[in-house]
Amino acid sequence: MAVCDHRVFLHIGTPKSGTTYLQEVMWHNRDSLADTGVKYPASQPNEQFLATLDLLERTFHNVRDPATEGAWDRITGEARAWPGTSVISHEMLAAATPEMVRRAVGSFGDAEVHLVCTARDLARQLPAVWQEDVKNTGTLTFDEFSRSLRGADDTIDPYFANTFWGYQDLPAILRTWSADLPPERVHVLPLARGAGRDELWERFARVIGIDPLSCPARMEVRNPSTGVVETNLLRLLNRTGLRDDLDWGAYESLVKRFLAVEVLAERPGSVPLSLPVEDRPWVEQWSKDAVESIRTAGYDVVGDLADLLPAWRGDQAVHPDSARTEDLLDASVYALAATVRLVDEERRRFAEDRAAWPEGATSVRGVLLERYEDHPKAKVLLRGYRRAKSAVRALISPR
Repeated sequence: MAVCDHRVFLHIGTPKSGTTYLQEVMWHNRDSLADTGVKYPASQPNEQFLATLDLLERTFHNVRDPATEGAWDRITGEARAWPGTSVISHEMLAAATPEMVRRAVGSFGDAEVHLVCTARDLARQLPAVWQEDVKNTGTLTFDEFSRSLRGADDTIDPYFANTFWGYQDLPAILRTWSADLPPERVHVLPLARGAGRDELWERFARVIGIDPLSCPARMEVRNPSTGVVETNLLRLLNRTGLRDDLDWGAYESLVKRFLAVEVLAERPGSVPLSLPVEDRPWVEQWSKDAVESIRTAGYDVVGDLADLLPAWRGDQAVHPDSARTEDLLDASVYALAATVRLVDEERRRFAEDRAAWPEGATSVRGVLLERYEDHPKAKVLLRGYRRAKSAVRALISPR
């Protein structure tokens, strides 16, 4: 077999640029991909994520899955053994150091290594990343977040800015990853504004060498966003100390997934997050410099680099920090109602153990109190109920 027939495509991000969608498409179509000669090495949905953590020598929210150990070597071994094309994809790869990149690129024997980087303009990335940070226990206001990124406030922990630019400084990421690769093997896919997700898959598929019609996406990947009020409600909830009381598994299940995605992201009348007008000048200049850097490097651009430049709306953008107290109260009641429904679902599940309940534990509150130690989820729900009740009282009490 010629060397050029044995290829590996490393899709390194960036975060919030359609990466989850592409990963879901490849996971659910891995058998069809294999029929076309493309391997998506993974035996479970999170295996490439674990492999990325292994390469980066990281935990996730201070939790290390035992399956992380050796995960990078396992999936790269599958790629080496596959006679055709393999694809490894995770957005956290964007933050790899030069030493980690050398290990990654050198993991594939005689395979021809290619780099794929999906990217979105910074004006859309900033609100999206801030929202994602809040959904992952963050407490910074958007103004604090922006000032930190610009280096305009040294009282804010630099961790936030360092983390953001580690994943979003597109020219720097591409320079690090392309150090030992010719520019024609570095493929940059700007996300076209207004285009459907299938369009991204079609371009990605052609880059890795398959006809997208032979493996159509045919799936809906939901990754809904919270709006101005809802994101600020989550941020205020994080500031109550809830993030310190819950382990990551409980927080992810109840706050990030249930409260943020299933409840608040579906709230009617939500106002989408957008970049404040005062942030436009520095974002526009940064974007112009980034596009020029990519153009000068001579990478293979699959799409239009102009899509990495901001496109401003004529109207005044709603500031992400501008949530009013009355709107926060409305969102709190909406979220509390959903939480009560969840508690009721848990009560119904507990009904199967009714015979084992202590005498007198007949109400939802009684069940939660009596089964506090026996059911970890009940402990979380009871804490959440008490905090939500206190938060609503604080909002409506006279000042």
